Amino acid sequence: MVGCTSQEPERMTPQQQETAKKEIGEVVKAIFHSLENKDVDALFQFYSNSADFVFFTTDGSMAGFEKSKSHNAAWFKSLSSLKITPINENFIFLPGNDVICCWQGKFDMTAASGERFKIDKFGITFIFRKTGNGWKVIYQHASALPPVLDMPVSETHL
Repeated sequence: MVGCTSQEPERMTPQQQETAKKEIGEVVKAIFHSLENKDVDALFQFYSNSADFVFFTTDGSMAGFEKSKSHNAAWFKSLSSLKITPINENFIFLPGNDVICCWQGKFDMTAASGERFKIDKFGITFIFRKTGNGWKVIYQHASALPPVLDMPVSETHL
């Protein structure tokens, strides 16, 4: 084909990358704040309600926007409290307006039944896309080591 060119999306400049890190970092904080408050509507305002949205849960389920929202709402009902402690995050900048955010942290959860679970190594991979409404998650994959049940050791278990 004469005259046709394939143009790659431009990469962000270092200054644009720093700005994106700050903006996405604020969105990630808001996501975890919404999780700790068990507020599904506040949480999903940061996710793209589009056909290209994909959400993987720790149980291996893959879902779109509405199914993910329902999954989280059910999970929130099973909890009495959730505390999230960030450990590390890393950013990978793709051409165009997509950024991978690799997040690592700890989850300390108390189930509605009173059982307490700690996950000391929890990882989430987010792919963010810049839209007219700011940065939105278009892909999320969560993975964790199995939770550790926080039970007192009794003499009967020795």
